[in-house]
Amino acid sequence: MKQTEIEKPAEFLKLIAENKNNYLYNDHPSDGIDLFTDEQIELYGWHAIAFDDITYRKIAEFIEEHCDGEFVFNDHPMGFNAYAVLSDVEKARVQIKEFIVNIITKLDLSELDDDQKEALKFFGISK
Repeated sequence: MKQTEIEKPAEFLKLIAENKNNYLYNDHPSDGIDLFTDEQIELYGWHAIAFDDITYRKIAEFIEEHCDGEFVFNDHPMGFNAYAVLSDVEKARVQIKEFIVNIITKLDLSELDDDQKEALKFFGISK
């Protein structure tokens, strides 16, 4: 993913407003990453976090390292702000799901709560 740093916070905030319909997530200092704007990727994240080993942050870091698009950020002393725009959402969905499934299948799945059982079903993982 291409990375672009915007040094001036006011310019970054203007870009956030201009790209609010395009970005996959907004990494804000007070909220972090609380949702993915793509409905399918949000479902992946929602189900994945039933397992302690997976967080929205971990998924976002995977996206930044492995998916095509642009990561725009402002690293200001008052807090880090960023957003990511994907070039190919369909391709990213496949990559993200595979990433999550690979993590889950390496976990000890002997004692699961109801949310984890639902997540396994959602991802098509048989125990």
